Amino acid sequence: MAATILGAPALVYLLVTDPPDAMGWAFVGGTIILHTGYFTFLGRAYRTGDLSIVYPVARGLGIALIPAIAFLTIGESVSWPAGLGIGLTVVGIFSVISWGHGVGAGGQSVAGSLRGLLRTPGFVYALLTGLTIAGYSIVDKQGVKHVYPLLYVILITAGGGTGMLLTLSRQYPRSAFQKELRLHWRAIAIAGVLQTIAYGLVLFALRVSPVSYVGPFREVGVVFGVIMGALVLKERVTRPRLAGAAVIACGAVAIALAP
Repeated sequence: MAATILGAPALVYLLVTDPPDAMGWAFVGGTIILHTGYFTFLGRAYRTGDLSIVYPVARGLGIALIPAIAFLTIGESVSWPAGLGIGLTVVGIFSVISWGHGVGAGGQSVAGSLRGLLRTPGFVYALLTGLTIAGYSIVDKQGVKHVYPLLYVILITAGGGTGMLLTLSRQYPRSAFQKELRLHWRAIAIAGVLQTIAYGLVLFALRVSPVSYVGPFREVGVVFGVIMGALVLKERVTRPRLAGAAVIACGAVAIALAP
């Protein structure tokens, strides 16, 4: 909502000078629903799981799914280097999960350990986050063909922010919002600006490059997510878990650089 307020002048100007067509509004509506789900799942994943596991799993799954869904829905081809990158991503995800939670340790089978993970809220929400990432990436690739990227990202921010307020207002009293804004208004404003700039750049890239490459390439920050989990939040990050995150990043680079 902070980003929406700050971007209001640009929103009004672009709606007057270059409004979306009917198909553009349809894509905007679809991506707002997906982004609301994304923020809901991501927030719950962070609340119930470690950053150093939630971040790689959520983003890594999106990396693996985007090229496959793009191939099935909009006909983008996936070269063998991209296929290799998808494989590396899957290996990296499994490494982060298994070494992070002791899959197969203590005489327990891998299948049994994974079934246990599926009963862990943080892990399940991370999986759902990955699915929504893949979904909105495909929708946004088509959406920016009909809507100017800057207008598109501001509309996403406005719609997603409204959706989240409606969702969270059922869980928290008004005083909780007031307290959060009073204590952390600077961080909220900065995060709103950075998020809008970051995803705006992604949308401009989607205009000139395949989503199969743009989507995964933006996930190279996965290693930094693990490092920040260790340094800032003091989470326990083993070397194998860090190595798994690095493999995910290598997979993202292989996909992004594939012809």
